[in-house]
Amino acid sequence: MPAVRQPALQSSDSTISVSQSRIFRPGETDMAEYWAIDVHKYAPDADADIIADLVCYCGIALLNLDSALVSFSDKTETDRVKANFLKKKLGLTDGDDVLDAAIAKVGEQMKADRTKNRVTVYYLLADAFGRLEDFRPKTKAKAKAAPTAAAPEPVMAAAKPAAPAASRKLVKAPGLFWPLTAALVAFGGIAAVIIAGSK
Repeated sequence: MPAVRQPALQSSDSTISVSQSRIFRPGETDMAEYWAIDVHKYAPDADADIIADLVCYCGIALLNLDSALVSFSDKTETDRVKANFLKKKLGLTDGDDVLDAAIAKVGEQMKADRTKNRVTVYYLLADAFGRLEDFRPKTKAKAKAAPTAAAPEPVMAAAKPAAPAASRKLVKAPGLFWPLTAALVAFGGIAAVIIAGSK
């Protein structure tokens, strides 16, 4: 039986066979767990919730090999990371030289890795600027920020009996039932004519 050749994915840098690519494949595992494996190589104590929010931020870009990776040798790519992630998402107002130095430092840190995953790059950049908490889900951020000391229980006052409701004069306002019903019937008639005419 002849050997089956594996399909190749096209990247801007090179052609990578499917068996060599590290692109997420739906159905293998949870997407956040998949990208967390790479993040944990550089930040062993990385928070899974923050990684999951970064994956959500990157969204559909992670499904394409070219957009899931960051090329530090491409000036337009690093400028895009600086403009869209550091300035726009994180809201950093530092000078371009500071932001470029942080991007270069992350690139140097990931130098040994052939594929620089976007989630890992964003995690390391957010960590470098102390902005990881921006990606923590809001409910968990509140729970983490809550003091550990138990708050004293409030003392309940005796409930007062409810006062009898004052008699109100009911005013019958013109409703929207009939105008909405008429519009619905008219639209249904038009839809029926369109459907019948298309057959």
